[in-house]
Amino acid sequence: MQSSIIPSLTSTFESLFSVTLTDESSTIRDVLSQIDAKLFASYVDPLARKLDGIVHAGVTSPGWVPESARPNDARPYIYEVLLELVGVHAETSTISTTLTTTVLKTLLERISQSLIAAFQTRARYTLPALMQATLDVEFLAQTLNNYTTDKASEVQSGIYVSLDERTDNDARVRLQNELGEMRGVLKRLRQSTQGEFGCFKRMRSGGAGASGRAPSRP
Repeated sequence: MQSSIIPSLTSTFESLFSVTLTDESSTIRDVLSQIDAKLFASYVDPLARKLDGIVHAGVTSPGWVPESARPNDARPYIYEVLLELVGVHAETSTISTTLTTTVLKTLLERISQSLIAAFQTRARYTLPALMQATLDVEFLAQTLNNYTTDKASEVQSGIYVSLDERTDNDARVRLQNELGEMRGVLKRLRQSTQGEFGCFKRMRSGGAGASGRAPSRP
């Protein structure tokens, strides 16, 4: 409607009646933009609330803290979030690839905000918990790297600042020594989930990517 139908109708009207609808065209564009924003919010907001609930329940669960000293997988809530987004991708891509990109970028930003809020509910992080949080955040970010935005990257960096504030120096130092091993874990997870989450790789949006990056903790 915005990019094709209405401009075409306006152009035809101006041509047939030899008039220029400058003010009217501007008003129509404004109204269409308002309608578009409302429709977009009516679709995205319920999804964001659902994903926020999944993230909050996953991070605050007593079972989130890993039992082993070296976690080797993202927690189930991350997979649940990604599978929800697979459904969103399938639904929106039947309408418009542009819509798919915009929706997923927006949802990634909202999910990142949900993650930082959920992680901030925990007062302290041991080394295994730090590693688990890093694994969760990085696996999500790398899987959705084609939909990364500056805002999402900024929030993800903020997550690591929040985690750093909730740990001690010994855990920080030991975590740096574990990053090499975590790169291998992330690579294995990406390879083993190509089938489930391959749809996210097929649509290149030109945004800043995180594909193959090492965990980005300071």
